Amino acid sequence: MSDFQLALTNTAGISSVMSFWVFVASNGVKKWHDKMLKAASIVMAVGFVALTLAIIARGVEAQRFPLANLYESLLWFAWATMGGYLALASAYGIRQLGWLAALLAATMFLYGSWLPQNQQTIAPLVPALVSYWRQIHVPPLIVSYAMFFLSGLSGLIELYHARRNVSLGLAIGTIVLAFTAIGLGTFTAVDTKWLQLLFVGGSLCGTIGAWYSLKYTKGEPNLKQVELYDDVSYRAIAIGFPLLTIGVITGGLWANHAWGTYWSWDPKESMALVTWLSYAAYIHLRIHHETSAEKLSLVSIAGLLLTLLTYLGFNSLGFGGLHSYGKFK
Repeated sequence: MSDFQLALTNTAGISSVMSFWVFVASNGVKKWHDKMLKAASIVMAVGFVALTLAIIARGVEAQRFPLANLYESLLWFAWATMGGYLALASAYGIRQLGWLAALLAATMFLYGSWLPQNQQTIAPLVPALVSYWRQIHVPPLIVSYAMFFLSGLSGLIELYHARRNVSLGLAIGTIVLAFTAIGLGTFTAVDTKWLQLLFVGGSLCGTIGAWYSLKYTKGEPNLKQVELYDDVSYRAIAIGFPLLTIGVITGGLWANHAWGTYWSWDPKESMALVTWLSYAAYIHLRIHHETSAEKLSLVSIAGLLLTLLTYLGFNSLGFGGLHSYGKFK
C-alpha cells in the first residue's frame, strides 16, 4: 500500500470519527446545534471524497478492480455508508441518522485496520476471483448491504421517537451482541460453535423480545419523526433491494461460469436468499400497510442482522462453504 493511498484512507477514517463526535456534541449545544450538524456532514463529505480517491488509488496501484478481499470490501462498505447517508440527508434534511452512520463507518475502518497485514497488502488474486464477474457481482452487493444497515439504523431512531424504549434497548443490545460475535470470531480462537450460538441465538431472542415489547411505551410519541424515519428506512431498502437482486442474479451467473451450476445451496448463497426474502417481505408489508411503522422498524433491524450474517458472519463464524476462499484466519 502506497503512502498516498494510506494517507487518503486514514483521512477518511479520521473524518468518520470526527464527524461522529461533532454529531454527538451538537445535541448538547442548542445554540450551535444546526451549524454543528452541517459541519459534521461537511466533515463526512470530506471523508467520502478522500475514501473515493483512496479506492481509485488502490485500483491504480493494484492494476485491477479494487474489490478482492475483506479489507477492500470494508473500504467499499464504509464508502457506500457515507455516500448513502449524505444522499438521504440531502433528500430528507435529516441529521439524527448522521452519528449512527458515522459510527458504523468508523467501526468498519477500525475493523479493517485490525485485520492481518496480508489482507491490507495488495496481493495477486486467488484463482477463484480471476474473473470479470467479480466487478459485476460484488459492488452491488456491498452497496446494498450498506443501504440495509442505514435502514436498520433508521429503524432504531424510529423506535426512539415512537417511545418504544424497551424494544429499542433490546434491539441495540442484540446488534451489539451480533457485532461482538463477529469480532470474537475474527480476532480470537473462541470455538465457532459458541459464536454461532451467540449470534443466531442472541439475534432470535433479542428480535422476538423487542417485538413483544412494542406494547411498552414511555411518553408521547413524536409521530412526525416516526413517519419521517419510516420513510427513510423504506427508501434505503428501495435502493438496496434491486442491488441485492442484481447481486444474487449475477452471483448465479458467475457460479455457473466457475462451477457449472447456477445454485449449489452454499451457506452464503442460501443466507443471501434469506436476506432477499426478508426485504421482499418488508416491501410487501410496507406497500400494503399490513403492519405498523414500529413493527416495520423491527423488520428492518432483523434485516440488518441477516445482512451482517451474510456479509461478515460466514467468514468469521466458521460456517464454511464454497465462499470460504474469503476466510482470513
